[in-house]
Amino acid sequence: MKVYMATDMEGASGIAQELMTFADQARYQEGRRALTGDINAAVRGARAGGADEVFVSDGHGACGGYNVIFEDCEPGAVYGLGSPGMRYLDGCDEDAELAFCVAYHAKAGAFPAILDHTQSSRSIMDISVNGRVLGELGLTAACCGDLGVPIGLVTGDDAVCAEARELFGDIVTAQVKVARSRTCAHCMAPADARALIEAKAREAVERAGDFEPFVIAGPVTMRVQYLRTEMAQRWRGRADAEMLDGRTVEFEAANVLEAMNIYAGYA
Repeated sequence: MKVYMATDMEGASGIAQELMTFADQARYQEGRRALTGDINAAVRGARAGGADEVFVSDGHGACGGYNVIFEDCEPGAVYGLGSPGMRYLDGCDEDAELAFCVAYHAKAGAFPAILDHTQSSRSIMDISVNGRVLGELGLTAACCGDLGVPIGLVTGDDAVCAEARELFGDIVTAQVKVARSRTCAHCMAPADARALIEAKAREAVERAGDFEPFVIAGPVTMRVQYLRTEMAQRWRGRADAEMLDGRTVEFEAANVLEAMNIYAGYA
């Protein structure tokens, strides 16, 4: 079985502030260690559950998509590092049987939720597909769904775990912290958090046949609302996109994966 592991950073155990998630901030190296520890636990659990191939995608935007501490990475997996790749969710394809979302966070506007945002905490207000507002969890799952790959595990705070259950139903979640505000959490001790993630990753692989791909039927209309007008500048004048107002763009695509490739600049 091949497991594709999409990773972010804000949902990692022990992370509660942007000081740990931006490369130019004082505690970024602590954030890297936290993320790497959670990923390693998920890799161990996946392997213990029966996965014979694990691909880990470093999906956090800081440091050019290279946030893990490579020398500390768990053996038995391949790690996709750096950016840009060949496409959105590079490394996920139809031969994957299951996907994990590790160290994920809740969508923009969720409260209380640790470091809630969608795609960019500095520039994006909301992203919607066919009128439905989705965060990074929903967008990742829909892209995986277009490839026929279901989500089996989500790790992060209580808000993103609740979002996962709302979107996917009987999903396996590893809740490693409880949000008290955007920048305050009650966190499990590191060893306890990693033990939970490892156990839940194993459970997800063992239950792989229980999960269905999250699919939004195409064609789709994606709407992106930026925080300020200059942040939408790259869309102005494009024949394949419509500016609904000074900071909101809308465009059509065959499916969500194609839409995210357009949004991310791959198409």
